[in-house]
Amino acid sequence: MSLLKPAAATLILPLLFAVSLPFHAHASAIGLTIQPVKISETMHAGDTVRGSIHLTNASDIPVSVDMSVQDFIPLAGADTIQFVGRTEGVTSVRDWVTIDAKGPFTFQRGESKDIPYTIVAPANAEPGGHFGVVFFKATSATTGETLKIGTQVGMLVLVAIPGNHLQKGQILDFTTTKFIQQGPETFTMKFQNTGTVHFEPKGEIIIRNMFGAKVGSVPIEGQVVLPTSIKDLKLTWNVKGILLGRYTASATVYDGEGTELTTKNVSFWAFPIWYGLGFIVVFGLLFMLLRFLKRRVKISFNAN
Repeated sequence: MSLLKPAAATLILPLLFAVSLPFHAHASAIGLTIQPVKISETMHAGDTVRGSIHLTNASDIPVSVDMSVQDFIPLAGADTIQFVGRTEGVTSVRDWVTIDAKGPFTFQRGESKDIPYTIVAPANAEPGGHFGVVFFKATSATTGETLKIGTQVGMLVLVAIPGNHLQKGQILDFTTTKFIQQGPETFTMKFQNTGTVHFEPKGEIIIRNMFGAKVGSVPIEGQVVLPTSIKDLKLTWNVKGILLGRYTASATVYDGEGTELTTKNVSFWAFPIWYGLGFIVVFGLLFMLLRFLKRRVKISFNAN
C-alpha cells in the first residue's frame, strides 16, 4: 500500500463520507447527486483507464461547481480514513486522475452532465493500494441568492497496482440473533483486510437445518474493505415460510482465484410462537370438547 505523509491538518471520516458531505450555508436548498460513488481498478504501471462521472444538479437554483482530488489512507483496525497531503518526490492518486471539465462551471437547475475522467498509473507506480476521492462542491451561481444546505459529493477512487502485494483477509466474528420467530434473518460478519490492497469479500453463507439439509444461502459481495481496516458487513437471509428448530449458518470468503480464505459458523433457534400458541389453543379446545362430549353423550348398543 502506498503511504503518504499526513498533512499538518488531517481529516478523519467514515468511508461512507464520499456519498455526501454537507457544508454550512443559508436560504435555498441545494444538492448534487453522483454516479458512480466508487470505482475500483487494478492497473499495471503505465496503464490508462477512462470513464465518466454522471453528475446532476438536484438544487432548486443554478449552482457553481468546483472540483478537486484528494488522497487518503485507511486507519488500521477501523472503517475510517484519513486525508493526507503530498510527499515530495512521490506521485499519488491526485496526480494520476484528470477530470475533463474546466472548473468551476455553472450547473443549471435539474441539469445532468457526464464528466469524463482519466487515470494514468505512472511507470514508477508503487505496487499495492492507492486511494483518493474526486470531490464536487456546489455553491450558489445566482446573484444575491444564498444557500440553506450545501452539498459536497465525491467518488471514491481505489487503485491496486500488481506486484509485491497481498489480497487476504479473515472473518473475526460472525453473529446473528440467537432466537427468531420468523424471517428475515440478519447476519453480521466482522471482516478484517489483512492484505495490502483494497478487498471486496466474496463468498456465501450456507444455512442448514437440524438434519444437516441446506435450506438457504446468502451471497457475500458488494462491500469494499480497505487494507488494515475492519468492517461489519450486514447480510440478510430473506427466508419465507415457517422456521422451526435449530439452524447453523456457515460463512465462507474466497480470494480472487476462488481459494477459500476464511470461514466461521453460527447457530440459532427458530420457533414461531404465535403458531405454537395457536396450536396449543386449538388442542385445548379440542380436549375440552371431547371431555364435554364424553360427559353429555352416551352411546348404547341394543343386542337383539
